Amino acid sequence: MPFRPLALPDTCPGHLWLHAMPARLESWSAFLDLAREYALVRVVCLNPLEEVARISPAYHKAICEGRLPFRWQHLPMRDYGVGTDPLVFRQGVEHIVDGLRLGESILLHCAHGMGRTGTVAACVLKALGRSSEAALQAVRAAGSNPQSAVQSGWIEQF
Repeated sequence: MPFRPLALPDTCPGHLWLHAMPARLESWSAFLDLAREYALVRVVCLNPLEEVARISPAYHKAICEGRLPFRWQHLPMRDYGVGTDPLVFRQGVEHIVDGLRLGESILLHCAHGMGRTGTVAACVLKALGRSSEAALQAVRAAGSNPQSAVQSGWIEQF
C-alpha cells in the first residue's frame, strides 16, 4: 500500500507522507522497499511502544535492535487521544517542520494512519502557516482526520 502524500505549502521543499504502522498492512520487507522508494529520511511514530509491540512485532524488533534505515522520532499519543505533555508535543511538531523545511521526506504514522496521524499532520500544517480549517481540509484530502473531540481541540489550540 503506497504512502499517502500530504499537500504542503509550495515554500516547503520536504515531503510528508501518512501511513498506517509499518509492517501492519504489509510485510516488514515490503515496508522497507517502500521506505527506499519514497527516500524516507525519518519516520515519526505516534504509538506508545507497547502498542507497536502488539500490532507490529517486526517493526518493534527493528526499533529495539536499532536496525532502522531512517531516523526514528517518537511522539507517543494515546489512541483517540493526544500527547501527555503539550510542550513536548509542540517541540516534536516543530522538529518535523524543521525537517520538512530542510527538504526531508518524512513518514507520519499511528496504528491505522487516521486519527493521531491526522491530528499531528494538521498541527504540522498549522506550524507551516495554514489555518485550522485549511489544515484539516488538506489532512482529510490525504485520507486522515482527527477522530475525537479532544484531538480536534488540540489542533484548534495548537
